[in-house]
Amino acid sequence: MKKRLFIAISLTEDVRHNLNELQQTLRKFARDAKWVKVEGIHLTLKFLGYVEAEKIPEITAAMQPIAESAQPFPIQVKGCGFFPNSRRPNVLWAGVISDQLQPLQKQIEDATEKLGFERENRPFSPHLTLARFRDHHGLTPMILETEKWQEKALGSWDARDFVLYESILQRQGAEYHKLNTFSFNG
Repeated sequence: MKKRLFIAISLTEDVRHNLNELQQTLRKFARDAKWVKVEGIHLTLKFLGYVEAEKIPEITAAMQPIAESAQPFPIQVKGCGFFPNSRRPNVLWAGVISDQLQPLQKQIEDATEKLGFERENRPFSPHLTLARFRDHHGLTPMILETEKWQEKALGSWDARDFVLYESILQRQGAEYHKLNTFSFNG
């Protein structure tokens, strides 16, 4: 049986609280947006897609040495923006800043490629997805409101682990289940 899997870093409750405030502020400007449930917001390092359940132990074995060689590191959440851009927004995101995130993501990318997973063809752009838009028309008031949040700090924490998640798609939004947590050595 296949499971929809990804590897991510979980957020702290303080950061979730701040993101919830941002979502509540912006929600009135885009009622038709598909807002991500705040408890489901995470920092994706690698989306694996649909994977045979039998492959989970192999993924776990490949992730363990990466975590064991890592030290806790700071992550800051600051500002927000849009993919692909504010003229044609499809996704609203909060920004993520960390010097150690890129090397960790590269190690995970390299290890999963050796397991047969396709390498991501876009550069890693760390972010937290807050909402998705089916139609970008009528979003100008929200885009103007987000400009007030460009430099606003939304929290920080020290990452101490990453998680292999299963994503179960439901009509009311995705549910995420932790399959394995990989704690850093430090």
